[in-house]
Amino acid sequence: MKSLAVILSIALSGAVWSIDITTASATRMDGKCCQSSDGGRSYRYRMSVLRAQIPRSCSAYAASCIRFSSSRPDRVPMCTAAKAQCMQSGTYIGPYSGRWFTEMQKI
Repeated sequence: MKSLAVILSIALSGAVWSIDITTASATRMDGKCCQSSDGGRSYRYRMSVLRAQIPRSCSAYAASCIRFSSSRPDRVPMCTAAKAQCMQSGTYIGPYSGRWFTEMQKI
């Protein structure tokens, strides 16, 4: 019976000690619990930065359409058709996403 009490006290002290370790590692983040752990290298962040660099013109959006949809075999005709429509209306409609981008320069 006494050995069971010793084992339980060691196990309980180990559980308490492991809780202290987790809180210490959380303070290393300086309270930034919701910050991404990859340091801004995630795919979503990189793509948003890359898209922000594209000029708002029909030609630029068609070129990025061809570049971003490299896995699709019909990318060139679809993107050039979207570019031709954009040159007429000034609104680029993504051929795969269907998103509308208005007030584009007709270049």
